[in-house]
Amino acid sequence: MLESESNVVAFRPRKAADKQHQVQSLLERVYAAGSIPVRADDIATKTAAMMLEALGLLVIEQVLTDGTIDPVIRGQATGRPWRLSKPAFSGPIGVPDAMGFSA
Repeated sequence: MLESESNVVAFRPRKAADKQHQVQSLLERVYAAGSIPVRADDIATKTAAMMLEALGLLVIEQVLTDGTIDPVIRGQATGRPWRLSKPAFSGPIGVPDAMGFSA
């Protein structure tokens, strides 16, 4: 007996372009400014930042309650605000590209 209705629901994959665009714009913002703050509840930005840190493209530091900065160890400090900085390829961490001028 053939049934015309099916109880199978197709779950289509999400567009990968949205995630790639978010990662690219995040990297551009950090490199233009030198460093940017990230709210404690911004999980999407933190996830993208962790991927970029694994590739060596970002430095992630957590902002403690007294305002001091502490390096983030993988899988730690997701409940605190972060500071994302440009890595020190030459010179100190957080120096913006093009002397701070945006393109």
